[in-house]
Formats: sequence, structure tokens, C-alpha cells
Amino acid sequence: MTVISEKDLSVKNSAHDPPKTIVVMGIDGAGKSTAITTLVQELHSDQIPARRLANVAGRRWLNNFSQSSNIQIPYGLQNLIETTFRFLNVCRNTFIATQSPGLTVMDRHLYCQLVLSHVRGRKSGALLQWLAQRSTKQTTLILLDIDPYLAYERINARAEDKEPLQYLQAARAEYLRLAQLNDWLVLDASLPTTQLVDQLRMIAGK
Repeated sequence: MTVISEKDLSVKNSAHDPPKTIVVMGIDGAGKSTAITTLVQELHSDQIPARRLANVAGRRWLNNFSQSSNIQIPYGLQNLIETTFRFLNVCRNTFIATQSPGLTVMDRHLYCQLVLSHVRGRKSGALLQWLAQRSTKQTTLILLDIDPYLAYERINARAEDKEPLQYLQAARAEYLRLAQLNDWLVLDASLPTTQLVDQLRMIAGK
């Protein structure tokens, strides 16, 4: 895990080839979509080709369906559906990234499914772990880290969905464990979006 500051970013940026694909992860409320969308818009304004590709799993839709229909989907079945959807999206988006010029910024990845499985108390299996490592081999992985209490406030403020505080706390702990294990870059997601986007641009070499 590499927790980076502005100084660290400047040194890193001058010493490496800019990545073609970066993956941004973090708990709900970390501001992933906002930061990525703003980054891509800025790059487009500077005439730099870039795109946001979301590796969604359909979890929000499944949760909303379960609440509205009063049908409790078993965790095992929900986990299988989400893993399948996310894997298919990763495959599709990875292909798009290889065929497209400029920078691709992926919103979430298979590691997010590993975190979900862990929080739910289910074993993810060696295959999913291998796929997560293999499919991100040529990418730069970034964790947007944020205090779960602040993330909880953000989620409630947007009023689009709900996440229990305990879930956010457990998910953050697992993300940080994976970040340390796999030496991801870690950014402070409590920073203003403009500052966070500046850091992402430095990492991307843009």
C-alpha cells in the first residue's frame, strides 16, 4: 500500500511511463464516480482522449428490487449474480480499453467483488482472486480511502440508496488490507474533488 502526497506524486510521475488504464476503487460514498467523471471531462477539455468505464455488478438494483418487492434474495445467489455481471463488464471494458486511444479510467473492478464477498462472510474462491490479479496486471490500481462516517453522511445526503455504517467500516478495512497486500496507491478521498482530480491527473501523467 502506497499512501501518497503531492510530493510523492511528482516524483512518481517523473519516473514512470503514464498508464493506459487506471482502476479506481473504494467504499460507497468515497466519490469514485464524481472524481472519475470530473477527470474525464477535464481531459476532454484539454483535447486528451479519455473515457470512464464502469464495472458494475448490479448490487444497487438487486437491493432496490429486494426492498420494493419484499423478496429477500439469498446472499449466495446475489453474490453469484453480481460476480457474473461484474466479470462480464470487466471483460467488455478491458477489450474496449485495449482498442481505444488515450486513457481509460475504470470505476470498480473484480477486487470490489472480493470485498463484498468478504463482508458478507462468504469465501470468494481462488479463481476470483486469480482473475482479479490477472485482469489488473497492466493497470494502475488506486484506492480512494475515506472515513466510513463521512462516506455514510455523503450517501444519506444524496438520498439515492442506503448503506449500513457497519458495512462501510468492514468494507473499508478489507480494501485497506488488499491495498497493503497488493501495493495499490491510496488517495485521501476526503479532499475536495478538484484536488483529488489533480492527483489522479498526475498519476495518469496527463
